[in-house]
Amino acid sequence: MIKSLFLFALLAANPAVVSDPADNPGTPDCIIPKVVSYSESKGRLDLANGASYAIEGALSTDADVEVFGKYLEESQLALVKVNGPARKALVRFHIGPKELKGKPAGAYSLSVDAKGISVKAADVAGAFYAVQSLIQMRNSQDGTAIAACRIEDEPRYQYRGLMLDLVRHFESKDFVLRQIDMMALLKMNRLHLHLTDNEGWRIELDSAPEMVAEGAFGSSRFFNILRSNNPIGFCKAPEGYKTGTYYDDGAVCGGYYSKDDIREILDYAAARQIVVVPEIELPGHNKALLHVHPEFFCDGPHKVGDVVCPANEKVYDFFEKVIAEVIDMFPSEYIHVGGDEASKENWKLCSLCRKKIESEGLKDVLELQSYMIRRMDKYITSKGRRLIGWDEILEGGLSENATVMSWRGTGGGIDALSMGHDIVMSPNTYYYLDYGQDAPYKEPLAMRPFLPLKTVYDYDPEKEILESGKGRCDASSMHHLLGVQGNMWGEFVITEEHYEYMIYPRTYAIAETGWSPAGSKDYDDFRTRALAFNAWAMNNGYHPFDLAGEVGERAETKIELPRITKGAKVTVKIGGNEPQEEPLLADGFLAGWIYNDQGYWKRTPREEIIVEADLGESKDIHYIGAEFMDYRSKSYYLPEDTEFFVSEDGKEYVPVHVPRLCLERGRKSYGVFTVGSPVAVRARYVRLRFNTGSRKVSTGISELIVN
Repeated sequence: MIKSLFLFALLAANPAVVSDPADNPGTPDCIIPKVVSYSESKGRLDLANGASYAIEGALSTDADVEVFGKYLEESQLALVKVNGPARKALVRFHIGPKELKGKPAGAYSLSVDAKGISVKAADVAGAFYAVQSLIQMRNSQDGTAIAACRIEDEPRYQYRGLMLDLVRHFESKDFVLRQIDMMALLKMNRLHLHLTDNEGWRIELDSAPEMVAEGAFGSSRFFNILRSNNPIGFCKAPEGYKTGTYYDDGAVCGGYYSKDDIREILDYAAARQIVVVPEIELPGHNKALLHVHPEFFCDGPHKVGDVVCPANEKVYDFFEKVIAEVIDMFPSEYIHVGGDEASKENWKLCSLCRKKIESEGLKDVLELQSYMIRRMDKYITSKGRRLIGWDEILEGGLSENATVMSWRGTGGGIDALSMGHDIVMSPNTYYYLDYGQDAPYKEPLAMRPFLPLKTVYDYDPEKEILESGKGRCDASSMHHLLGVQGNMWGEFVITEEHYEYMIYPRTYAIAETGWSPAGSKDYDDFRTRALAFNAWAMNNGYHPFDLAGEVGERAETKIELPRITKGAKVTVKIGGNEPQEEPLLADGFLAGWIYNDQGYWKRTPREEIIVEADLGESKDIHYIGAEFMDYRSKSYYLPEDTEFFVSEDGKEYVPVHVPRLCLERGRKSYGVFTVGSPVAVRARYVRLRFNTGSRKVSTGISELIVN
């Protein structure tokens, strides 16, 4: 025991006792996001817990440096402030404006040799990010030795964000803190908290105490089944509820964060160089608010139950008090107001709205939304902050100070850039983490079925904007592109384990796009690092998707079918409409997992459908069939009946016996099924007739299979 204590004391005083000229495993292959440059030399350094550190430079007495020092002592490295001259410390930080001149905020230089570690950074953020690289390098080893190396690194974008939807299914304060730790390790710096929506109000405010008392709890776990059509039933807050925790007694569920909870989250994030961006939704997504304050509805009939009246002064009184208090709590430059998916149907029928349109000289209800956003923007600007919202805030025009977060693909970002607005790209086509990430037959129910890691990783916002926005924006406008953000919506996600399963490892890819240099992507290299990072995450209590067991895209999409329909003319007739050519139904490739991708699946409505193939000449046919999708949670049903026919002349058709499919009742999971059978006929024309019966659902058909 005495010998062990002696060795620990020796290492703490001078841990740089390991020197090994052999090949070193501590390579950049272990770091996410990829660093700008890395060079490795011979030797290793033992970076054991308890190693000493010192902070020097112009900022060494700054308050932020004090917070950074405390973080170093509480971090995975558990560093200890040197007892004596700074030169005796194993890890030496040089922080000040003279270091790394000309580099962006967050840049750092890191050098490791047998004598110790030297970090240079112009700001505390850069020093912090150097520590994250050190942590990842050490985490990749069985022991505590890291390779002698030099790293030069800096972020590509200033905004590298992750949004957590804490409304649909409330998650605990401790859960949020755990995700902050992971974001910090990935060098992400913006945590967007979605705090209000239809299903609840999750932030306690002195200006609106009634919102958590009456709008933060419900009678069931909201959106357990998204399409259940069950009304949202609100309940009063239960007695003895502990804020920041999830409450569920079987009859009441939900929760909210107290002001103290929020302060703890903010302090924890700030120590990890993360700014927390709050979102208070308006004018739509407000069922919880309208439950508590029905006076905020438009007058007249309420066709839509989640949109406040933009002509009601009481609405502005409420939101201005709420936002003023939020601004006092959150130091974020940006205040997010949502602004998305706000139906205008109530406004068209509201006398107050008609008067407001007339008095303000507005054209229509679109400009009425613009009026509301501009008014809130003016108020937020008067408080020294900036408004940010989803790309719908562009509708009807937008004030110059506002920033657009583009979620509906790339179009919103291009529109905003062409108007000179700052943008953050978070397109649902790449960065919506509530979409399934592997073959949907094996995955939990998701908003959409297939957004794999590679698709997320391959997205480059600047490249896509320049390619899609030719003539509207060019390289000179790219300074308005602030960065990227992944969005984790919670409709389908109930447990914390499932939440993390959907976030990781795809967030690793978003972090790398936000940080690493343009043109540096290599998916195979990234996947190797992601597998190693995933293993560390699982060993430390996180619950990422098992990337090692990934199935990936459906293999059948890559193998051309042998068929006699090659070159055939295929038409689809829907109901009483004229037939339309549909070559994808005889292109020889079965569909992929993405049910709403029209390049794979032909979506047909609730009608009688006739698919007909003209083979060009009479041919021997040995098999007839078709492939359909069953994904009932998304209203894709197999046909209720299918009938196949053949004809020599296209006039007289003869039925061909092909057995129908039989599925178990109540099925909700994803499936792809073939209706088909061997046959022995000769014909020029092949016809398939099917329908979905009386239900208001769709059918997805991939291929008419004839050979």
